[in-house]
Amino acid sequence: MEKKLLTEQDGYSLLEKYGIKVPVHRFVTTHDDAAAAAQEMGYPVVVKVVSPDIVHKTDAGGVILGIKDQKSLYEALRQIDEGAYAFSKTAHISGYLIEEEIRLGTEFLIGGKTDPSFGKVLTVGMGGILVELIHDFSMRILPADDADFRRMIREMAGYQLIIGYRGKKPLDETALLDAIQKSARLFLEEDNILEFDINPLILWEEGACAVDARVFVKSGEPEVSRVLPVIPPVPDLLHPASIAVVGASRSPGKVGYAVFRNLLNFQGALYPVNPHAEDIMGKKAYPSISSIPGPVEMVVIAIPAQYVPDIVREAGEKGAQSAVILTAGFKETGEEGKKIEDELLRVARETGIRIVGPNCLGIVIPPLNLNATFDVQSPLSGYIGFISQSGAIITTVLDWSISRRIGFSSVISVGNQTDMGFVEYLQVLDQDPQTYAIILYVEEIRDGYEFLQYAKSMRGRKPVIALKSGSSVRGREAASSHTGSLAGSYETYIAAFRQSGVIPAFSLEEAFDVARLVVSEGYPTGKRTLILTNAGGFGVLASDYAEINGMDLIVLPDYVVEELNKILPESWSHKNPVDLLGDSNASRFARVFDVMIKHQNLFDIVVVITAPVAMMDPKNLAHEMIRLSRFTHCMVIGCLLGGDSMKSAIDMLGEAHIPNYQDLQDAFRTMGAVLESCNLTDPGKKR
Repeated sequence: MEKKLLTEQDGYSLLEKYGIKVPVHRFVTTHDDAAAAAQEMGYPVVVKVVSPDIVHKTDAGGVILGIKDQKSLYEALRQIDEGAYAFSKTAHISGYLIEEEIRLGTEFLIGGKTDPSFGKVLTVGMGGILVELIHDFSMRILPADDADFRRMIREMAGYQLIIGYRGKKPLDETALLDAIQKSARLFLEEDNILEFDINPLILWEEGACAVDARVFVKSGEPEVSRVLPVIPPVPDLLHPASIAVVGASRSPGKVGYAVFRNLLNFQGALYPVNPHAEDIMGKKAYPSISSIPGPVEMVVIAIPAQYVPDIVREAGEKGAQSAVILTAGFKETGEEGKKIEDELLRVARETGIRIVGPNCLGIVIPPLNLNATFDVQSPLSGYIGFISQSGAIITTVLDWSISRRIGFSSVISVGNQTDMGFVEYLQVLDQDPQTYAIILYVEEIRDGYEFLQYAKSMRGRKPVIALKSGSSVRGREAASSHTGSLAGSYETYIAAFRQSGVIPAFSLEEAFDVARLVVSEGYPTGKRTLILTNAGGFGVLASDYAEINGMDLIVLPDYVVEELNKILPESWSHKNPVDLLGDSNASRFARVFDVMIKHQNLFDIVVVITAPVAMMDPKNLAHEMIRLSRFTHCMVIGCLLGGDSMKSAIDMLGEAHIPNYQDLQDAFRTMGAVLESCNLTDPGKKR
């Protein structure tokens, strides 16, 4: 879509319409008119060039501040003219904006960007040159509520300047919040606006003023609205009673051979479809889907792309609910492939069948022994649903998950997302009682706003963890405004995830750390944290990590300290973290656990940290930790640190669904991510 830049005076008028304060200003076309306007307004003034060819006026020397008299004004106008033409010989100067000079204050940015996946996105950050220098900003998908706007302010590192830094008086946070609210309303209500910057918005101890505005609006022919097709409901992909494999083969090395061999363990009806074979691996083969005598719920397709639409039509007419298309050769290959993919979707809509893929690895449902992929690995059964846009990521994860004893309720490869995408797969896994947590590997979400709304409805019910690729996109493309450069794909996705309660992860290890925690322990009820350890140094580190990740270390009441005094050596820490000392054994931990079970109303999370010492039998400690978990409402997290000596104890914890982390930082970072997804952490605290 084409866009054009409004003149700054038109941008100011738009801000004034919504009650956002701007400087007193005049638009003029000649130097003499500028002098008359400045005389009327009163010095000092600011002069800005007005040109459709100059977006960033400062870069072209198009802004001059502190003009105190007429002589200085004429000199400034001359410099602006010369600078504009030096910047671009074809630049057309429409005129000049003469503004009252606003007193110095702290500079912020408020901006909006229309994202192709999520729609309108609002950005708030440190303004002026700081937006590029320190990249301190927060984002929200619109519409958002006042609580979101307040959190945006407090998520910035620059919030310290607002509340008063090193003895300076606080700035007017209410005025900044008011400007954000009005900017959001402006962006939502003015449908023709594609992108805007208020940079800087000057904030003082009392009040705020927008002293620069760039607004990009739609131009060219209006878009023709399309009639959206009626989309069939999302089928239950996870419990098919019957599967037909089109392209099943007796030839090793072919995809149809690998996928059919993997499906031999499937307990439902399995039909190979191949017109050139009578049987495949002991199963009677059929020349077509329509020749299969029984019903077919799911069709797995592994034949060349050009034949796929006809097969999908036949499957739909047979009554199949879903087609898993492993075949490549669609839009990822170019225009011809895109035509085939468009035809495929048209056929699917006509027949009511829903499509997984195409160009995907397939699906795996371990509880049913269903592996409709050509990967040799069959993962363990468990409670994590994994949805990935990369087949290679899936094969890698399935390989290392086995040694880590990580199990899955389902694994889905989304491929090209021709029909079903992340929203539909979330719906499927949300309804699955076998799935306790969901991990996403995301390159692109097509229907971002719908995804955000559905994920938000899952908040507090079923955790969703997302790993988004493309963190380096931010610096790759020049943008027409500061907000354009900030609202890059990666940052927008992370903002959307956090806003909807999806837990962003920044590595596969982190994603599975979080999933293991919530699968084992569910959501925490709060952030009050108790740390129990036999190693003082690790207790100090744990305190640091707890604070960084938004966890509140409880203060032990005097009556609890007195009870602990009766069972612990005199030199114990007498505070939280509770250092039970290096000569602790499992019995000493057990006695402390008894006290904490009695007073479990004081905390929500307990972290048990132990280093390898001669007096400690790790298996006995694990047994006592299992008892602590069973008899308290709190989340129990293990940090049994060390090597092989801890392995059997860690296995015991795993069998009891108690997560253990062999790196302290991983444990607290994971817990902090879960707390943040529940809105239980202070956004100004995590850095």
